[in-house]
Amino acid sequence: MNKDIVKEYGDVLHDPSSIIDRPLEILSVGPKLDIALGGGVPEGSLFIMTGPEKVGKTVTALTFCANAQKHYARKIYYANIEGRLKKRDLEGIIDLSLDPEKMQIIGSTEGNILSAEKYLSIVDNIVHTQPGSLAVVDSFSALSSEAELTGDLSDMQVMSVQKILAKFCRRISNVLPINRVTVIGITHLMANMQRFGRGKTKIEKSGNALKYQVDVKLHASHSVPLMQGDTQIGQTIHWQITTSAIGPPGQKVESHIRYGRGIWKEMEMSDLMIDFGLISKAGAWLKLPNGEKIQGKAKLAKYLEDNPEEYENFRKEVLTMVGMYNED
Repeated sequence: MNKDIVKEYGDVLHDPSSIIDRPLEILSVGPKLDIALGGGVPEGSLFIMTGPEKVGKTVTALTFCANAQKHYARKIYYANIEGRLKKRDLEGIIDLSLDPEKMQIIGSTEGNILSAEKYLSIVDNIVHTQPGSLAVVDSFSALSSEAELTGDLSDMQVMSVQKILAKFCRRISNVLPINRVTVIGITHLMANMQRFGRGKTKIEKSGNALKYQVDVKLHASHSVPLMQGDTQIGQTIHWQITTSAIGPPGQKVESHIRYGRGIWKEMEMSDLMIDFGLISKAGAWLKLPNGEKIQGKAKLAKYLEDNPEEYENFRKEVLTMVGMYNED
């Protein structure tokens, strides 16, 4: 029986230990999100971030890519569907390599406007032929079908993007973990005009196509300015984890973005050090284990930036306390 199966379908029968012996790498987003997610995002996942526009989803996605490049040497493919990604956006993410050997941008050009079918076919090709890579879709909400791009505005009988997305998800869902490809998708929220009290509720502008295939999903409710005196230096994103591949869903996290850096890991580590009692706090003053006193979290974050070995020591302590530290 087994020989007949192998003869007909190839090497498809595996020892159960092959699943146990082939663990997936856990990719880092940022210190606070990693802990809330149970460690991070497993490679081979469909990872979705949704929320209002300008809330910080793209910066979070780019920081995730930078971490994957730096720590796991992963190649990045970025589908710039909205066409708003600028070089300064990429240069504003610390550790993100723009070397063409490490990152490629996918986008329309003059005379060649890519439809939803073409964009998703390109990503599908990456999933099937580029093992270990990351593909960012920014955003699923901005996709337009070939019929929408070429048809008359009055023609409502066109194939919806939701149907195209549903087919795309079915094609990649089983391949992602096998090829260890991670797809990071961004979606936007829009007013729901189809229900009673329309306009008062928000829905994702991608329908339900992604809902049943997603492995990790973050929902940003809003962001608030991160100030230094009278100057805005970043923003704090309020996330809720709605789906997690490792940790429990439902957790709420405040993640800090610093303009010109991406996720401000040192500020996030400052929060964690205080939350886990690794440093003592008296008013605005913070006392390190060595007795040194620092006034305010911003200065503590600067201290960690200037002393990366101290950052790493505190990171290990925090991860040990939550049972996530692995020397490997």
